[in-house]
Amino acid sequence: MIMKQLFPIFFILPLFVCAQGPRGGCSITLVSAEATTQQGFCVTPVNVTIEPVVYAIQGTGFQIEPLPPGVTATLVDDTLTIAGTITTPGVWSPDFSVSEGCWDFGPYIAVSQIVDPGLTCTVVGDSITVSWPGLEAPAQYDGTMFLFWTDGEDLVGDMVFFLPCPWSVNVGGLPTNTPITFYLSLVSGNPNCFNGDYETTCTIISAGIGDAEEDALDVRAVPRGDVLELSAPVGLNDVRIYDMLGSLKLSPVVNANTARIPINALPTGSYLVRVVGADDRVAVQRFIKE
Repeated sequence: MIMKQLFPIFFILPLFVCAQGPRGGCSITLVSAEATTQQGFCVTPVNVTIEPVVYAIQGTGFQIEPLPPGVTATLVDDTLTIAGTITTPGVWSPDFSVSEGCWDFGPYIAVSQIVDPGLTCTVVGDSITVSWPGLEAPAQYDGTMFLFWTDGEDLVGDMVFFLPCPWSVNVGGLPTNTPITFYLSLVSGNPNCFNGDYETTCTIISAGIGDAEEDALDVRAVPRGDVLELSAPVGLNDVRIYDMLGSLKLSPVVNANTARIPINALPTGSYLVRVVGADDRVAVQRFIKE
């Protein structure tokens, strides 16, 4: 899978299509299309043939460096052709010159892998650790990355990272017993190899989950074998079952005062059920799957 990108001019070094030296008698002139001087690829696996870049060279003692591995610069009858196949991720911006004093920046070439950051979240005490270990691989070289999180209705917080950056962050001060969804996106990069936006959801379960709270929804949660029986004085609009680390395990659709929820897919152990009633009141109850 290959995604080719052309970079805005402000992302690269100044490009001169015709460079003149201080003593005259030499020149470096772009012959191929200007777009060939800015080539970016998102490739998995890394194996890409660049579009040839051609210059007319007048002068002696021509030199160029550095070039990507697998790419060569061939000078024949004053015509320079840069071409080849790249199998290694990297960013290259060679420059070249002749003995008479002319010099120029060569093509800007960036090759990266398509990135899946592997976004996850984990409840750690009264905070949540958000991780994106996929970026540790040799893949995305630079860019601006946004992480923001919501409670389903409102923006709770956000952070900005400039790559390369640490691959995890701990977020505190979050509401308890509320699913928090984290979103990760890359808004710039050379090239930008995120294949979309990513999200993950975690919930911090409060320590006093079994205590009665003022105006809390009164819900009975009774496990009977492979079924969890729920009942409440109002309709149950949203039901979510979590393990004791806050990971969402089940999210059945319920639209009644009572419900029988299959829990045969859950391993034996303790769980919490979070219920939102038709009147927007919330209840969280512990139960044990035997």
